[in-house]
Amino acid sequence: MQVKLELKIVSAENHTAPQRGQKEGQKEGQKELSPRQLEIIHLLENTPDATMPEIAEVMAITYRTVRRDMEYLKKSGIISREGGRKEGRWIINKF
Repeated sequence: MQVKLELKIVSAENHTAPQRGQKEGQKEGQKELSPRQLEIIHLLENTPDATMPEIAEVMAITYRTVRRDMEYLKKSGIISREGGRKEGRWIINKF
């Protein structure tokens, strides 16, 4: 059995192929947002003072699901919290 090996050299400056599961133009390590996470962001655009229980009720999902998605959005730097739990508001940093 013979194996043919071809080597193709591509300049890193001119071509950066997306990693597996990564879309064109998407940064390495950055995941695509789910439709539910996008819905949370749009809800926060309209009502930045919404609480997690209120978001869960409006979207008809569990509090735990909202909390998990919001933690991901915070860690990604997409949203942040300004102020306290009761009188604070959500800020959308980048989208």
